[in-house]
Amino acid sequence: MSKTGKINYYIISSFILIMTVLLAGCGQPGKGPRMAVSECAPNNLTVQSNDSQLYLKWDTDCADNVVLSGYYVYLQKSPTYDKYHDAVPPKKIKPFNPIPYPGDTDPDNNFETMLIENLDNGVEYYVSVRTVFPDRTVTVSSNEVAVMCRPEGEFTLDFRYAGLNDGFSFKNGQHVRADDSDNDIYFYHKDGFDFIASPSRLNGFIRESKFYSLGKTKNIYQYPDLDLDIPPVERIPVMVGESYLVETADGNSAKIRIEDAYGEGQERKLRIKYIYQTIKGLMRF
Repeated sequence: MSKTGKINYYIISSFILIMTVLLAGCGQPGKGPRMAVSECAPNNLTVQSNDSQLYLKWDTDCADNVVLSGYYVYLQKSPTYDKYHDAVPPKKIKPFNPIPYPGDTDPDNNFETMLIENLDNGVEYYVSVRTVFPDRTVTVSSNEVAVMCRPEGEFTLDFRYAGLNDGFSFKNGQHVRADDSDNDIYFYHKDGFDFIASPSRLNGFIRESKFYSLGKTKNIYQYPDLDLDIPPVERIPVMVGESYLVETADGNSAKIRIEDAYGEGQERKLRIKYIYQTIKGLMRF
């Protein structure tokens, strides 16, 4: 081979090598996300929030002879469903559980449940679930549910000034006296009706609460989002089976439901369930 031929050979070889490296690095042009499989995908996901907890339930639709590794649960701070619901999520979107959740111990294979604990109250999570196969292939996503943890519980309210538990602080989640500086609510009975009222009615220098009626409800979880355009009041008659919104002096909201009322005179008590929203101005429960 002549000197000129050798030079041309090296130029052509170098060009081929460079193009090979570039093509390998770039991959196939226009290639989108890898599609997920639809077989055995979870559906009808519901999420019930609690104090630093989420309770998940979803339906399964998979033949008994299909082998599964379990489920990936995703808790994201922003929604991902529209972009990735039918695609394999990118590596930056990591499941809450790095090891597939095998399912609950309930013998009914038509649904699965999962309790997630130690979460932050007042943080919005976007929750979804995918089925995982033994080769780590994942299905398309379940529906995505936006949810927020918040304190909730139950307390018994004594008649005003008739016991140590005649007031309650939603922020602290505990009983206080009716005229305590942290109190948000007290109750009394008059003319055949039970009333809840603002502590400021007892003493103008302590906290003022405001109340709205939400009417009869099936449970405390009915009406998870509220947008009220009615004026609040400082006292309101209450009935068993009805729910009410309490706007505290801090600007936070608590939704309550009267579960029971019993006793006569100053021995009368109210049993109340509540959900407290830790974000000021937000009426979401």
